[in-house]
Amino acid sequence: MRTLANPADLAEIVQRLHLVVADDPALWGVMNAAEMLCHLRGAFRVAMGEIEAAPVEVPMPRAVLKFAALWTEIPWRRNFATVPALKRGTAVMQAGPFESDRAEVLLEMRRFCQPEQRRVDHSFFGPMSPVDWMRWGYLHTDHHLRQFGR
Repeated sequence: MRTLANPADLAEIVQRLHLVVADDPALWGVMNAAEMLCHLRGAFRVAMGEIEAAPVEVPMPRAVLKFAALWTEIPWRRNFATVPALKRGTAVMQAGPFESDRAEVLLEMRRFCQPEQRRVDHSFFGPMSPVDWMRWGYLHTDHHLRQFGR
């Protein structure tokens, strides 16, 4: 299974991030490509505890949801609501120059991938191991790259 801990998988995600252009149309959802970069940047910062995101109510035990989302082949649902801290209109979601935002996503992703990096509980999945986090990092980024045809 793909994970940001695998150098080849990380390189693939980086390459795909470099393919995103500002006018890429979304295949689903309300974000534009610039907002998607802001969302990814913010999500890595949330994971590292730099932006607060409280636990959200989920329809099943967190461990079950985490296992289904991370370790099965069930595709991630489109148009799934994000945590309030990453919603459109928040400070986190304010886009700057497109290339600067892309560079920040790449920087935050690399920081996130460092083995010594602090990570907090996931708002939907609860406690996460480093292996879980690297799997999430791949799947979350892949999901949004697919959203823009990348």
